[in-house]
Amino acid sequence: MKYTARSSKYILKNFWYIIPFAIIPAFFLSLSTDHEAVFCAMETMLSAKPTEHHFIHIFSAISVLNFSSWQAVVFGLVAIVCIVVCVAMMMALLDKHMRIGKRTYNGVFAKLNDNLLSTCGYVLLVLFIYELWSLITAALLFFFTRIPSVAIAYGLSAVVYLLMHIVLIYLIGLIYLWLPCMQITGFRAIEALQYSYQLIAPVKWKILIGQVTLLLLVECLVCVCAYFTAVGSGLFTLLTTVLYTGLIMIYCVRMMVAYFDRDNIERADLKKYYQ
Repeated sequence: MKYTARSSKYILKNFWYIIPFAIIPAFFLSLSTDHEAVFCAMETMLSAKPTEHHFIHIFSAISVLNFSSWQAVVFGLVAIVCIVVCVAMMMALLDKHMRIGKRTYNGVFAKLNDNLLSTCGYVLLVLFIYELWSLITAALLFFFTRIPSVAIAYGLSAVVYLLMHIVLIYLIGLIYLWLPCMQITGFRAIEALQYSYQLIAPVKWKILIGQVTLLLLVECLVCVCAYFTAVGSGLFTLLTTVLYTGLIMIYCVRMMVAYFDRDNIERADLKKYYQ
């Protein structure tokens, strides 16, 4: 959990510098979230009638590109484009700040051209893994909710949901440091992937625990927001935007914090070289 603690400290100290790069994609991610599907899933679960779960509701509740409506697909695609552009700039800012201690936007936009291709490839790969995971998870949950016994259906569904999250974070953890390795070392994609795995391998389980915990927490809070706000309300969009903003910031900052630590690079932002 040390990387999560260090990342949280960094975010609190540099919040206003990095939030512009997280809040824009978070807003469109919030718009692509199927409020009604999440609400229906929660209502069915709390009613102790798991057999009333529908596959499309489960899939739409956890997928980014849920195809529940054309609006959701459009907002999801816009969110992905915004993530690529904004994360590319955020990584440039974090790299500059941590390597030379300067916390300014100068050169960040110029660095966009260098970071855009690697960020696009990384984001699309993570998206592919997540969407495939969403499809398999929704299918498994739908299958287990067909079990007549409510206790068995809930028990197996909870176990499967937790295990699938561990699988998801494990898979993403294998490439977690790939992006900074490509952008900072200048290695080619395959070489950067090999090097990133060497760096992450000794600590991957520690990072996995922190990431699974954070992801489950955010999902629980999204469900709470969906259940206690009216379907289609602006309040749900506002609350989920806040949650997704925090998730994007912690993901990217922790990636850089872990990379600098594992590669034994001294962080200049921890010293008062610049104000």
